[in-house]
Amino acid sequence: MNIGQKLGLLWLTTFDRSQFLYKSLKSVSFIYRYSFYILITVSLWFLIEKVGVMIDIRTYDSIPVFAQTLIIFCGLFIKYASIIFVMALGAYEAIYDFDVDKYLEELKTKKQFIKDNKLQKWRLRNMHIFFRVLFYIGLWCFLYLLLEDILISAFFDIYGHNPSKDIYIKFLIDYDLTIKYFTGIYLITIIILDFFVRKNRNAIKEFPTETLTKE
Repeated sequence: MNIGQKLGLLWLTTFDRSQFLYKSLKSVSFIYRYSFYILITVSLWFLIEKVGVMIDIRTYDSIPVFAQTLIIFCGLFIKYASIIFVMALGAYEAIYDFDVDKYLEELKTKKQFIKDNKLQKWRLRNMHIFFRVLFYIGLWCFLYLLLEDILISAFFDIYGHNPSKDIYIKFLIDYDLTIKYFTGIYLITIIILDFFVRKNRNAIKEFPTETLTKE
């Protein structure tokens, strides 16, 4: 399976599940298809360029800089999304002679196998250890920031915004101790969790044979 077929099938199974665009374009002659590609490319380019010239956000001083940046970003997103859309339509050319129905049936079988055996990529036991470690670190950062916010908010609620030096120093000592206990408990919990994750990983079933159509 070449890159064009992979891109075409990816677009088909992700954004064109009803196969409306696929079947509509496949039913017409390649001359009309290529004319359509050229027409939609030129039209999108002309529309985006014209709108960009007519609406020059930087000339509106009343709009805050962050709002200008956001609007420009949205414009760039629409521009590149349009390019990707046209490229995806062009990738369909690689699968018009491909047995799409057989591929979709085999893909459905594989997805059902993945669901039945809990082989989804988002499950911890199916993640590579590098991504699991990133997840654990990210979770620790989130919990740390949450705990820090709770402790600091509670401190100022109790002692006000002008606590004495002794109270503030005592808070810092207790805060440091709390963070250390929290980190230790978190590490022990994660080690136990990852032990069972790796234990279950050893029992993972593999898809019996790669049956997806190859051409």
